[in-house]
Amino acid sequence: MNVLKWILIGVGAVALVLGVFLGVETLRDYKPPKVVKLEKEGTAQTLSPRELTVFTWNIGYAGLGKEMDFFEDGGTISIPPRNMFESYLDGILKTVKKYSSVADVFYFQEVDRDSDRSYHVDEYESLKKTLEGYESAFAYNYVVDFVPVPLTHPMGKVSGGMALFSKYDFKDPTRVALPGEYPWPEKLFFLDRCMIVTRIPAPDGKEWVLINTHNSAFDSGDQRKAQLDFIKNFILKEYEKGNYVIIGGDWNLMLGGDFKYTERPEEFYKPLPKDWTPRGWRWAFDEGIPSNRSVKAPYRKGVTFVTVIDGFLVSPNVKVLSVKGINLGFAYSDHNPVLAKFGVK
Repeated sequence: MNVLKWILIGVGAVALVLGVFLGVETLRDYKPPKVVKLEKEGTAQTLSPRELTVFTWNIGYAGLGKEMDFFEDGGTISIPPRNMFESYLDGILKTVKKYSSVADVFYFQEVDRDSDRSYHVDEYESLKKTLEGYESAFAYNYVVDFVPVPLTHPMGKVSGGMALFSKYDFKDPTRVALPGEYPWPEKLFFLDRCMIVTRIPAPDGKEWVLINTHNSAFDSGDQRKAQLDFIKNFILKEYEKGNYVIIGGDWNLMLGGDFKYTERPEEFYKPLPKDWTPRGWRWAFDEGIPSNRSVKAPYRKGVTFVTVIDGFLVSPNVKVLSVKGINLGFAYSDHNPVLAKFGVK
């Protein structure tokens, strides 16, 4: 009886601690309004460009380079060794610096500000120092006091989000929430998906509407469908005003590409619905260069599952002048960047 008594006491103590933890996390759950005005930082040129070159990259918090796996993809790790993290971040910043001579606008996803998994380095500040002469805005989409998984090496505190940089002066930077969330208590530890929306004057008095998006990844598909419905409604309203719309980023949906690999993809990889794209709108991504890899194991060319989930969608009044994937071999992130040039029709 004494053994059973102590087992019951132990189970009760664990349940109590877990209950208190979930209660505190519920009270402190990050719940931003659906629309939030963002702070604009830096200074840039005041122009009304006819063309824009845009670079998008999910930098994977500088923690998901080619040597890494990730627990949510089937791996075991969430935090890279310190020296590996520093190497990844250095490679990211050098790549961004290189393309700053080409790109007018940068869309970034998974940018940490104060997280255990990235050693509390403010990656947004690092990007700002790298992109001098650009204006920027930042939107949080992942704020959790403590992510308790994986149990053997928890991710811990996470504070990060998305950033947009422009060498042309923009106005009204806004965080726009995307619909969909996981059931409680899962939702306490997942991202709060959103878009960053900014505006640059176009030559005809209309606006370039620049949208950086990072859609859901690990849902059954319902969240992504709701987000696509929301996005379609949002961008069509902007196009109806005569504006030039460039929405891009990490769609977490397979856009295209046919690559050689032997690894079986995880079930959460899902294709973009064939009937979703608005009539007359055009996609810009590189079918020949994968933009994303599976992270259930370190990257192995020809073995690791790869696909394209990063790219741009533009309104019918925008020309796609060029688009290319930048093949970094997933050296610094589980995503490769995409660079595209657009012009007004």
